[in-house]
This record gives sequence, structure tokens and C-alpha cells, in this order.
Amino acid sequence: MVCRRSIGAPRAGRSVAQHRMCARAPMGGATRLMLRAGLPLKRGRTMISAESISDTLRRAMRTARSRRMVLTRAAAGLLAVTAMASASGATNAPAPETAPVADDLAAHAQSHIPASTPEYRPPVWTASAPGHPTLLLLPTLHGLASDDPRVDAALAALAQRVQAIVLEAHTQPTPEDAQTIRRIGFYPARDNLSNHMHSMTAESLARCARESGADIHAFFQTKPWLAGFSVEAVRLHQWRWQRKAGATRLHFVKSGAPLVFRGIDERLETIARRGMIPLIYLETMEQAMRLFDDMPSDDQEAFLQGVCAGLHGTSPGEISYEALQTAWAAGDVATLERLAMMRLPGESAAHYDFSQYLFVRGTEIFAATMAKDGYFYGKGPILVAVGAGHFFGPQSLLQRLREAGYAITPGHA
Repeated sequence: MVCRRSIGAPRAGRSVAQHRMCARAPMGGATRLMLRAGLPLKRGRTMISAESISDTLRRAMRTARSRRMVLTRAAAGLLAVTAMASASGATNAPAPETAPVADDLAAHAQSHIPASTPEYRPPVWTASAPGHPTLLLLPTLHGLASDDPRVDAALAALAQRVQAIVLEAHTQPTPEDAQTIRRIGFYPARDNLSNHMHSMTAESLARCARESGADIHAFFQTKPWLAGFSVEAVRLHQWRWQRKAGATRLHFVKSGAPLVFRGIDERLETIARRGMIPLIYLETMEQAMRLFDDMPSDDQEAFLQGVCAGLHGTSPGEISYEALQTAWAAGDVATLERLAMMRLPGESAAHYDFSQYLFVRGTEIFAATMAKDGYFYGKGPILVAVGAGHFFGPQSLLQRLREAGYAITPGHA
């Protein structure tokens, strides 16, 4: 998404340090809620794997960065912090949804589409420059309103035309990912979340944790952006803790139909792996976590406030998943751009900045990686699929490619 403000500079009246993050305050009254956490996390006889933590975090982060689009990235699923520290020891976090098993995903998806149903024709830009492979640029949505087989059919057909697929980040977590999340997203034992929130009291934070099903101790140990993702995951993916009669453990169980389904990125990665198509990634977990951690502190607060409010309805800055998927399926670039750039009624300036910051900074990372890699090698074409918000405005991926000497042509899949 484009940023209407100077993202790189602090706002008037705010120092550079405040722009990056509020100064660390001394321990407050919520010290009793703190938890010294480690990965793997042990509580009594309980161990929660680094993989499950990282997997749930990625799912929520993608949906959140897609929050306004509907948002965000490596959507892998963030019951992460919730799963991290159940006082009773939950060891089985929900498994990610998986794509249908089929040798030919395109044929499989097509077989589930009635003959009279129109095909999906998402927007695809073609970027060409002398001495470089042609790039097919596909905007993605990190969460979908429906699990429509036409999505997989369109993606599989597109994948058959390319020599490699470029995504934002891998969707299958590693133990190293989880360690990175722990190192960057958690406060040390001497600090806690309530010391960094000026718009929410310790009581209101605790209420949000309880209502989302998160473990309150782990929740207070996380930074605002990570706490927000943990709440968002519970809400969007509709999981809750539940203790069966007579059982000593808590388990994750579905509490309703998920509000979002697997996004374009995950589907493309599945298609590439099954088709043995080379995969290239533009961002590391370290870069992603630093991007969130460097976000202005009031933007982080606005995000956490919004997702807590969303437990009782629609969060500010949240756009209809249906509207986004409909526009993407029809290749309606104008609607995608409007949804990406507009500030919604009732949305605070800080919350709007939250989404804009993520898209502008994310685009910087993607463009820098592409330039460092020489805009890729081989004959091409190469499919570059990143979030739709990165394609619009003066700092968009399209504009950065134009400045690097590429000719851009719009089209459809």
C-alpha cells in the first residue's frame, strides 16, 4: 500500500526514539503477570514445539498484514503465543489447512467447477528489461473469504507458464523461525506489555487475553504487535481452548467456521512444491520480525486495540474478505487499489499508519532483495507473487521496477 505520510520520518512532536518505539519503562504493577518464556517452552511436563509456535505466528501475521487488504503475509496461523504457554499444558495446536491431494492441481480444481461458472482472471503485470528474464507480477491476498477451487485452477495454470515462483517468505516454519520470534517479539523477564501501552490498562489487556483464549502470562510477555497477532489468530481462525471432562490438558478445538481460508501464497507454494518448480523467497523471518518491531509505538498500540475490539465485532481498518476476493478474481485493479489505499470511516490515523507502514517497508525489503539477486536469472518467465498492497502508490513495487528500467504491461492470468 502507498503511504500518504513520510513513513521514514517521525511525526511532528515525536522524537526518533518515540517514532521507533516507546522507551522502555520500569516494571509496572502487572509484574505478577509476567512469565519467563523459553523455546521449546516447558511448563511442568509440557513442551510446546518451536515449530507449532512459528507456524501459528506466520498464519496470523499474514492475515494481519492483509488486515486491511485483508491483510497480511506468510499467513500461517498465530495461535502462537496462546499455544506457547497454556497453564495446563496444551501440546496440540491446530494443524494448518492443507490443499487437496492430487497429481494435477489444475485438473483437480477444474473438476470441482461447474461448466457454467466463470473462471478467475486475477490481474498480472508483465515486467520486461533487456538482459533479464520476464517477470509476471501477481498481487496476492493472504487470506480468502471462501475456499473456491477456481483459485487453485487459476494459480496452477499460471504456474505452468513459469520457470520459478517468487514469494514473500516461506510458509512452512522452522525451529530457527521460532527462536527468532522469541528473541525479537518477547520482553525480557524484567519487563512486560503493560509498561508499553498508554491507551489500554493492565485490566483491559488481561480482559482481551481472556476473551481471546490466550494464556495471560504469555500474553503480557509479548510486545504489542505480537500480542495483537495472537488475538487476531484466535478470532480469524476460530479456535478455542477446551478441557474435556476429567481431562488434565487443554486442547485447541474449532469453535466455528474460520473467517479466512488459505491465501494465495500458501496455495502457490503447495503448487510449486508438487510441481517441482523452483521457489525463491524475498524476506527472512529476521527481516519480518524487525519490520514489526521497528513499527512506531502508537501504530503497534492501535493494532492491538483494534484486534481486541474485533473480538466483539468488526475491527477498525478491516475490509471485507469477500470484496477483496471478488476484485482479485475479476482482475479489478481499480477496486483493489481503492481498498488498499483508502482510510476507512472510524479508523484512527495510527491504525491507518500501521497498515501503510507494513506495506511500504515490506516493499522496500522485496525490491532490495530482487535488486541484490540481479532481478533473477535464467530464461524466465518468473512469477513474482506478493501482497496486493505492495502494487499501488508512488512507492509501489511496480514503480520501483520502472525506476530500475523495466517496462510494465498490465494484463490478466
